[in-house]
Amino acid sequence: MKKNIVWLSALFLFLSGASFAQTQAPNPGFEDWPGIVTSSPKGWHSYDEAGGAFSGAASNKSGNPTALERVSGHRGKYACVIRCNKIMGVSANGALTTGRVYMGAMGAGSSKNYCFTDRANGYAYKFTGRPDSVYFWAKFKMQGDVYATAKAHLHTDCDFKDFVDIGQPSDIASAILFFQDKGKGGWHQYKQAFKAYASPQKAAADKIPIPTLTNWTRRPSYLLFCFSTNRYVMKGSKGDALYLDDIRMIYNKALSSIQVDGVEINNFRKETLEYTYYYSPSLTRGLLPQIEVQTESPRATAQVEQASLQNPEAIITVSHDDVENGEAEPKIYRVRFVPIDINVTTR
Repeated sequence: MKKNIVWLSALFLFLSGASFAQTQAPNPGFEDWPGIVTSSPKGWHSYDEAGGAFSGAASNKSGNPTALERVSGHRGKYACVIRCNKIMGVSANGALTTGRVYMGAMGAGSSKNYCFTDRANGYAYKFTGRPDSVYFWAKFKMQGDVYATAKAHLHTDCDFKDFVDIGQPSDIASAILFFQDKGKGGWHQYKQAFKAYASPQKAAADKIPIPTLTNWTRRPSYLLFCFSTNRYVMKGSKGDALYLDDIRMIYNKALSSIQVDGVEINNFRKETLEYTYYYSPSLTRGLLPQIEVQTESPRATAQVEQASLQNPEAIITVSHDDVENGEAEPKIYRVRFVPIDINVTTR
């Protein structure tokens, strides 16, 4: 019963868009919306708060159709929609970011236009988690065969810029997804794994392959999350709309293996949390077999409390960054040892 209460409490916090300090995106369900319907949700920013000489041209205050708006949510009360506009004949893709939009040039493809972490002015989201993946819900209201973008960059203590031609020595890991409408105009959940940089590289994820490391040697200082209605600049159509909701960082606490005295347990499945292992006391000389495990995520950790004759149940506790920050519960696996008079078998 206690586990059910914990799970329901965590679900309520997620759906209500509660504030997560270290390991989740800010206001992940867009439920905290302190201003009017065309203002930005708490923790997120768009053209109304942009910097640069041309920032005012794309804002909701410029007389153009709303670039950002509060709408009905996927599961909760609210969601966010961003829209593409035409500014002096040039398409300005809808944008939403945890950082700040900067518009230093009229040409949409200029290197003077980008989203970035602006620490000095408060457009920065501190983040120390090392998630395995990011999930979010989206739906499209667009013309033609359009790819939208979602980019989540974990970076060091700097004003990181999300632009394909700028070197990114501070990039620790990124989840970059170019995605199409899989919901046929309705809500669909999209998923993307984080990949770590083996060395400083450019952020051109579509041009330079990103190697995956088995372990991350650095923790990030900030998260720069950016959404855009269109993958390519100046290619969107006026009114293209991308609806967003329920963003969730995934910290994989599953095991990939349980071994008993060096032999993989029969019928192991990462979703199965409880096992029974039959052993012969005559073969083990009165001692219980020893458990060894491996985690599916290299960033997860597992602690094994070995079984004993007094307590014949091994307990495996799997934790991750979200558990370390007190924002989630660990995953618990159990292996119960049962003595029998024949050779060791497993179930």
